[in-house]
Amino acid sequence: MGKNKAIAGLVLGIVGIVFAFLGTWFSVISLPVAIVGLVLSVMGGKALKAAGEASGIATAGLVLGIIATVFAAISFFTCGICTICVATSANQLENALEDALGNL
Repeated sequence: MGKNKAIAGLVLGIVGIVFAFLGTWFSVISLPVAIVGLVLSVMGGKALKAAGEASGIATAGLVLGIIATVFAAISFFTCGICTICVATSANQLENALEDALGNL
């Protein structure tokens, strides 16, 4: 059972990294995927160590989960800041156009 969790954690870590690099809406998906992968890797690693088996897959999943979480968080927050900037600029442009058309 521990090996299955470790493999799932590894796969979710890889998926989290890929989605984090795709950006935009994928960053919303990548953050929870990366965190779940991280948790599964830890649980799988503990189960494998308790059973006396090699935990290399769990360690790889743990490392990828950490990297994916960091990249996903950076992508999520930078995309959020970019969206706020675009919305603010669009609002300022709309106000400027209304002022310009109102002066005609």
